[in-house]
Amino acid sequence: MMRNVYILLMAIMLVMVHGCGEEDYPVPPASTVPKFTVAIDNDEFAPAQATFTNVSVIPDRAGTVEYYWSFGDGTSSMEKDPVHVYKKPGLFDVKLVIVTGSSNEINEFTQQVIIKDPNATGTPVYFTNGGTLFIALINDQAPLAIPTGINALGDSYCIAIDTANDKLYLSDYDGDKIVVANLDGTEATDFRTAIGTPTSLAIDYANNMLYWDTDTGIRRTSLDDDDVSAFEEFATDQNDPEGVSVDPVTKRLYWNTYTGGVWRQDLNGTTATLTVPGDGGGSMLVVGDRIYFDTRDVALGTSQLVSTKMDGSGRSIVTAGMGDRIYGIAFDGIENKLYWADRDSDRIMRANVDGTESEPWYTGMSVQGLAVGKE
Repeated sequence: MMRNVYILLMAIMLVMVHGCGEEDYPVPPASTVPKFTVAIDNDEFAPAQATFTNVSVIPDRAGTVEYYWSFGDGTSSMEKDPVHVYKKPGLFDVKLVIVTGSSNEINEFTQQVIIKDPNATGTPVYFTNGGTLFIALINDQAPLAIPTGINALGDSYCIAIDTANDKLYLSDYDGDKIVVANLDGTEATDFRTAIGTPTSLAIDYANNMLYWDTDTGIRRTSLDDDDVSAFEEFATDQNDPEGVSVDPVTKRLYWNTYTGGVWRQDLNGTTATLTVPGDGGGSMLVVGDRIYFDTRDVALGTSQLVSTKMDGSGRSIVTAGMGDRIYGIAFDGIENKLYWADRDSDRIMRANVDGTESEPWYTGMSVQGLAVGKE
């Protein structure tokens, strides 16, 4: 008897399911989706010819289609696949608007096009958005973030520049590794793997060593060693260290911690010492006879950049009211400027070392990982 009841209930459910056909839940009609790709000649240096290929999705119901292009430099086109020459360098927002006759749609798609300046000079600044390495120049022009071939990083938080050997080292947090590349981003390869989710890097030039953080301590390795698994423990039993920086004068490593306090330890491996107690942060940098690091206001969800003497005394605020964390502090020794990544505000800030003349230097991208190279 129960079996018959079960069969009856299943039959009713099947009728209900199949009774809810397209007449009850109509499938919405396909929409027009504007999209395009672009190829730029002359290695993307001005003057450059940009060839746009229209790869928009146009459903049958669209009817007649009209294309309206705006190239971002004051010119336009109504061709389906236009070719446009950019005579001057810059960052251009290219917009494609599609207007359909039968479906009465007006949809648009915007993509940025970068045309580089062949005569641009200046000090390079390296930074990431977590996945891609970008290069911009410090000069009298507005900075252009030029993407490199390194575009598959897994949440990269830090960049270290080996100015002696013209190499870049990049942390790859999700990949649990460190990547090494040339200064232009070419020939990227794994330098160390399975090393403990690094977020920060620092180079000791005197001993040719590279330092990085893990969740519970600091590790280091020789830059001369090609073994991707070679490293040793430096500082252990630490509570989520973040920024690391080497002081070549006192021969010490300084690091910030995510949960509170700035620590230091002699490079010869003596016991770690708490130098600055207090709220934690994500970055650390030694400049001259002072250390620069960020601290977080948990209640407000903001951070500030502060500095102290090497022993933790003489504390001063460089700037306040930044986003939740600062992941990356760099120093330009030519202009004596500090640069830092205000990730949550989608900008790179800069100021004098005393905090005066603070200003946005680059905007429009969530930045983490920051380093200043040599001109």
